[in-house]
Amino acid sequence: MLRKLVLAVPCVAGLAGLALANGRPPGTSTINFRQGNDDEIAAGMTFGLLISHDGGANWDYMCEDAVGYGGMYDPDYAYNSTGSLAATTFDGAKIDRDMCTFGLTTLAPAAPDIKFFSSITLGPDHALYAAASNMGGDSKVYKSTDDGQTFPLSAQPANDGDWWQSIEVAPSNAQRVYLAGYRFQGSNPKTFLLFRSDNGGTSYSPLPITDFTLMPNSTLEIAGISKTNPNLVFAVVRLEDNTIGDGLYVSTNAGASFTHILSVGAQISFVVRANGDIVVGTQNLGTQKSSNNGTSWSPVAGAPHINCLSENSKGELWACTQNFGNMSTPSDGFGIMKTTDLATWTGVLKFQDIRAPVACPAGTPQHDKCDQQLWCGLCLQLGCDPKRPCPGFGADGAGDGLNVKRSTGCCDSGGGGLGAGALLGLMVGFVVLRRRR
Repeated sequence: MLRKLVLAVPCVAGLAGLALANGRPPGTSTINFRQGNDDEIAAGMTFGLLISHDGGANWDYMCEDAVGYGGMYDPDYAYNSTGSLAATTFDGAKIDRDMCTFGLTTLAPAAPDIKFFSSITLGPDHALYAAASNMGGDSKVYKSTDDGQTFPLSAQPANDGDWWQSIEVAPSNAQRVYLAGYRFQGSNPKTFLLFRSDNGGTSYSPLPITDFTLMPNSTLEIAGISKTNPNLVFAVVRLEDNTIGDGLYVSTNAGASFTHILSVGAQISFVVRANGDIVVGTQNLGTQKSSNNGTSWSPVAGAPHINCLSENSKGELWACTQNFGNMSTPSDGFGIMKTTDLATWTGVLKFQDIRAPVACPAGTPQHDKCDQQLWCGLCLQLGCDPKRPCPGFGADGAGDGLNVKRSTGCCDSGGGGLGAGALLGLMVGFVVLRRRR
C-alpha cells in the first residue's frame, strides 16, 4: 500500500480545480472485477471511483467523499460475488452493498480507536481478508465468511504495530494465504516480514527473506500467485535499488525460497495470467512477458503505458493506461485498455465519456457531494458532458448554458496531452504517490 514517489508535471491551467484538489492529474489506479461476473467492474481513480455494470461500455462516477478517503491515498478494493464492494479508508474497512453508501464494518470502532486497514483481498471461496496496520496497535489479519457482516476469525502473524503491504489468497487453494509487510522499531532498521498460512488464515508461519535484495527505502509485496499452483508465488521488491527500480522474484516451493527473475528501472505492474504467462508492464520502459516463470523474457510490442494490470475470468488482460499524457509519458487516449493476445489493445474507458454520477438518494455523500457539487467541475476538467445545467460554465458563449464547454480533455490539448498554454510558465513539479497494483 505504500506508494512510490515519482515526479510529474501537472496540467495546471485546466486541472487546478476540483478533480485535482488532491494534487494529482486524472488517472486510473486499480481495476477490480466482481467475483463471478466480469461485466461488473470497479475502477479506482485518482479522482474517485468509476463503476461499470456492462463490461466497460458505460462508466458512472463516485467521488472520494462517497467512499471515505481523500488526498494522495488510493483505497484497496475487493468486489465480492454478492455485489458488495469493500474498501480500505481512513475510518477503517468499509463495505458498499447498494452502490451508494460505504458503511463501516464491525472492524471499525468509534474514534479515537479507529483501526486502519492497509490491505484487503478475497479468496476463491468468497472469504474476505482485511489486514490491519496500526502503528503501536492491532496488526491482526481478520477474516469474514459472511460477506463482511462479521469477522469472527483473526490472527496476529507477528507484532502489534506491523504494517501489512499486501495479502493474497491462492486462486486454486482457499487455505493458502500469503502476507507481506514490514516493521519499524524506534531507531532500528526496517524489518521486512513475509508469512504464509496453510489453514485459511487461522495461523501464519514466517518465511525467509534472505533471497531478496532489500534496501532501506524498499517494500516487499506479494505480486501474484499462479491460478493453478498455490506453491508458485511471485513477489516484488519496490525500490530494489533504493531509488526508482523494482525487482521481481519467483518461488516454486510456497515461499520457502525465492529466485530473482527480473529488474526494471521503474515501477512495475505485474499479473499472472490463466494461461501461465506472466506479464510485467511499466509506464515508460515497455512491457515484457514470460512463458516459463521468468527464465526468459520477450518484449510486448505496441503495448500502452501501463501502471496496473488485472485479468478477468474471460482471459482478457486489462491495463491502467494514460488517458492524458504529460511531459514524460505520452497519451494512450484511454484510461483503461484491454487485450487478449498482447498484440491488439482495445480502448475501454475514455475519461471524456464518463456517463453520469451514480444515482443515489438525497442525504448520501454520493448525492449531496459527488452529484450535486463535484460533477459539473469534473466534467469541465475531463471534457465529459454533464448532461445538466451547470451555472457559469456557459457564460463565455461557448455553450447553450445546459452543458459545460466540451473540451478534448486535460487542458484542451487536442490530442489528450498537455496544452502548450498550460505549460508556459505553469509547469510545477509535485510528488505523486503511486499505488502498488
